[in-house]
Amino acid sequence: MLNHIQAEEEKGRENYSALENNIQAIKALVSAVEGTLGPKGMDCMIVNDQGEFIVTNDGVTILTEMDVSHPAAIMLINGAFAQQNEIGDGTTTMTILTGQLLESSLHYIQKGVSIHQIIEGIKLAIQKSITHIQHSKIPIEAENWKLLRAIVRIAGRNDEALVELLHNAAEYVGEERLQFKDFRFADIIEGIEGLEDEVIKGMIIHRVPAGNLEDICIQNGKILVLDDELRPETLADELMGTESGFNQYIENRKIFEDGIQKIIDQKIDIVFLERTIDPYGEQLLTDAGIVVITHVLREQLSRLVRCTGAKFMKKSLLYKKHQELEVYCGKAGQIIYDAKLDGLKIIEGAGIPTATVLVSAATGIVTKEKERVARDAASALQAAVKEGIVAGGGAIELSCALMLEDLKYHTDGMEKYGIDCVIDALKKPMYNIIKNAGFNPLEKLEQTATAMKNTDCQSLGVCCDTGSVKDLLQARIIDPATVKIYALKAAGEIAEAILKIHLILKGRSFQ
Repeated sequence: MLNHIQAEEEKGRENYSALENNIQAIKALVSAVEGTLGPKGMDCMIVNDQGEFIVTNDGVTILTEMDVSHPAAIMLINGAFAQQNEIGDGTTTMTILTGQLLESSLHYIQKGVSIHQIIEGIKLAIQKSITHIQHSKIPIEAENWKLLRAIVRIAGRNDEALVELLHNAAEYVGEERLQFKDFRFADIIEGIEGLEDEVIKGMIIHRVPAGNLEDICIQNGKILVLDDELRPETLADELMGTESGFNQYIENRKIFEDGIQKIIDQKIDIVFLERTIDPYGEQLLTDAGIVVITHVLREQLSRLVRCTGAKFMKKSLLYKKHQELEVYCGKAGQIIYDAKLDGLKIIEGAGIPTATVLVSAATGIVTKEKERVARDAASALQAAVKEGIVAGGGAIELSCALMLEDLKYHTDGMEKYGIDCVIDALKKPMYNIIKNAGFNPLEKLEQTATAMKNTDCQSLGVCCDTGSVKDLLQARIIDPATVKIYALKAAGEIAEAILKIHLILKGRSFQ
């Protein structure tokens, strides 16, 4: 009889060998990032086989730079990458939530709870938690706009210089622009080695002017943007050998020169081109004091058009007799060539307010990490403006966990074990923050949970300096609500996908 029971247990373990294998791979990723969470979190050094290294505490950077081949681990990395692209922050939290969800699920599955019942419980608990977060969030308005400083401070690792840079840039860009779906505030960050940190009220075009005219300083400049080349219409080689073909060539040159003259007559100061310019046309423009910038990336041209109020123009419009160029021109308060940047500063354009935040350090490695931190902080700031804020430091997750304990008590059936898995996962961020601060995580977590229940204050957390329980909202330890919601949703989806994998098979070889 005993042998029969042991055989059944062995069979049960064998049935979940694929799940155990996948969860072990996930746990390996979690162990790489959990030590970075919180204000006392440490950095991670990643060294490749060429001896090149990265020092960072950014979850998605660690995950994507690690040498990983396990399919389940790659699923989690893809989820973290999606969170970074969509929200720009919260990848470490999402990874930790996923790891704990799977670990707790495996514990109950091995005790006989159905995977499908676990998944149903997880779905229910995550939906209730998202609703709780949405009800708890505080919108960013004119009265509490200064809270954005706290958001940047948390995401930017307490870098006060970065707080000033991003807050000033956000004020210049404006709340309305930050709300746009197609505008990513993080894209205004540029990391360049060996310079000073600054906010430019405009943008940078990283191109050297044609003719190497580097002493450029134009006030109230008029700008023309061509998403085209600026050359005469060409003829086939066989036509050039005929009289009519040669006459057409001469006519095309004349039309081209007339078009160049229109640019000069319009008193345009600078012309930006997506492609090339005819050397003679370039010389005519340069002689007239007009700066020519060629081979500008389409993305930069699009940003330039928005910044200056210009319109894209094709060269064919230059050849129409009565075509007015004025409607296609943009304006900028200042256009300066900066040799250190190896490009042009377009300042105070007449179009949509645009800013560029330059961050720099003495070495390339530090500059790259500083740029990464600035981008995370900028993403967090924009997410807060769009969807509001909640208490940080794991407080909102713990609040959700306590709410779910009441839900579990009123839930019949085995789905309550899935709710338990989410409760365990929601406690994990604060657990890791406390642990990284050097305190006993179980003791401090229990103290905080008890204080939450007794005071009905849902924003309590642990001070990482003293270990005392305090109101994190009052202490301005806050996070964007969107970061929390997306992390929880993504963790649930990845956990569900991995829990449903019953068997791992080797695929065909295509070699």
